[in-house]
Amino acid sequence: MSKAEATTFYDQHPFDWAVTGPDTDIRAFVSPLLAELIESLDVRSLVLDVGCGPGRVLGFLARRGFRCIGIDRSRVSIGRATARYGRPGIVGDNLKLPIADSVADVVISDGVIHHTDSPHAAFLENLRVLRPGGRFYLAVYKPSGRYPFLYRVPGMWIRTGLQGKWTRPLVILLAQVPYFLVHFARTRGNRTWMQTQNLFYDYFVSPRVAFLSRGLIESWCAGQDAQVLRYDENRGGNVHCFVLLNEPVGKKRDSIAATPLSPSKTQ
Repeated sequence: MSKAEATTFYDQHPFDWAVTGPDTDIRAFVSPLLAELIESLDVRSLVLDVGCGPGRVLGFLARRGFRCIGIDRSRVSIGRATARYGRPGIVGDNLKLPIADSVADVVISDGVIHHTDSPHAAFLENLRVLRPGGRFYLAVYKPSGRYPFLYRVPGMWIRTGLQGKWTRPLVILLAQVPYFLVHFARTRGNRTWMQTQNLFYDYFVSPRVAFLSRGLIESWCAGQDAQVLRYDENRGGNVHCFVLLNEPVGKKRDSIAATPLSPSKTQ
């Protein structure tokens, strides 16, 4: 394997913007739907955090004593997650998870599959490792709202500018510095330059971003006998969130609609 193949985008720019501690409020850093799911789980549950990054969610799982494993393509991210939170981590690709079939009680995919080469294939892999009757939290970018435009238009100029020797300083001055100042002000000084840069690169520079509609996710579920239990439109936010049930073998699908969550603003 070449060095270019071994080093991922998130090795170079880990999505490292929040280090959680024993007193950190979970709802300040994850969506209400994910917080509710984590708080409802049996402590004996085996949870796979697929695309865990440096361990933002893994930290909350570890704090509650769950058997949990972080999985990520980035060796740098896995190294940080395991060092911080003392839970095992695996370097693995979402499109071919190094996990046996039907072993997890819960799979968490918090803003991950939309960065893969094939979101649908990643979705199927997450379901493959989930036991029948298990639950799957999925958060993906919406095709509506401001972010698709920001990624495709200003983002295109930012990605192009960062590649040039003479244009890179302009991107830092005209885009990264204002982005930092906004975040610094919003967090009342609690966001560092490095944390903001990691957010900036994830938001504007990620090489692959897909925007996946609710209808598309529901059609994928229908094809796999997975049921949408909860849905959060997250009005005003960039992502929308689902809690899915991997239907037990032989169980007839009922016609109960997904229970919506009250509008919220996360991510």
